[in-house]
Amino acid sequence: ALARYNTDGSLDTSFDTDGKLTTAFGTNGDEARAIAIQSDGKVVAAGYSQNTTDNDFALARYNTDGSLDSSFDTDGKLTTAFGASFDEASAIAIQSDGKLVAVGRSYNGANNGFALVRYNTDGSLDASFDTDGKLTTAFGTNGDEARGIAIQADGKIVAAGYSLNNGPNNGFALVRYWP
Repeated sequence: ALARYNTDGSLDTSFDTDGKLTTAFGTNGDEARAIAIQSDGKVVAAGYSQNTTDNDFALARYNTDGSLDSSFDTDGKLTTAFGASFDEASAIAIQSDGKLVAVGRSYNGANNGFALVRYNTDGSLDASFDTDGKLTTAFGTNGDEARGIAIQADGKIVAAGYSLNNGPNNGFALVRYWP
């Protein structure tokens, strides 16, 4: 679900006629967790979509009027699975070349690891990034999750989040990836 507001706090009726919209990916639950605005004003939302057995990264791109952008994966929305279990995007950033980078977590059957995926501007996976456009990083054996992302001026990607340790607390986790 998305809503766009005017500067006075009222709903912007030029966005999907009433200022708010919902987008279904399938018949189960979907959740947006992050949003980014492209330089052309298009809105990209990232989160996850529940399929019949687990969750997958989910992205949707909207035109400035709130309609789905059909130039993005032909229907304006896509899902990406890392494996056979729960994958959820928590943050998204736009590189200077327009490519989209989403981070979150991926469950490998034993624990979560940082998950990162890079998409071309049309929504296809960027095969120049780790050969298939996606990668995971584990810090330990108890589970990790990326919650934030930044793109440095030199193009390097920084993901921040947490790593579960063997004690009662989470530890801060930070990874920098080469573009």
